[in-house]
Parts: sequence; C-alpha cells; structure tokens
Amino acid sequence: MLSYLDAGTGSVLLAALAGGAAGFAVLGRLMWHRFLGVFSKKHRAMAEEASSELVGESTDEDD
Repeated sequence: MLSYLDAGTGSVLLAALAGGAAGFAVLGRLMWHRFLGVFSKKHRAMAEEASSELVGESTDEDD
C-alpha cells in the first residue's frame, strides 16, 4: 500500500535529517578533540575548551 507524502511531510523529514546531522557534527567535534588530546598538550587544551563549551562547566562555588 502506498501512502501519500505531502510537502509538509517532506519538510519535517528534511528538518529531522538536518538536525541529526548537526547533532552528529557537534558530537564528532567533541570526540575528535578528546581523541587528539591524548596525544598533545595543545589538543588537550582544545579538548577541555570544547568540552566546557558544549557540556558546560560546573564550579564548586555553586554549592
């Protein structure tokens, strides 16, 4: 049985694919910097910076 896909359905699917791609890009950036951080000090600093940007940095002053 064939189903009808109108323009609204196509735009929802396209938005879902774009959102998924953006999510994977952010995750890939975070993991890539962590991977490179194992091998060099410069990349370790970049990994810590990327992690604090993407995840957020908690401080002990909030307690």
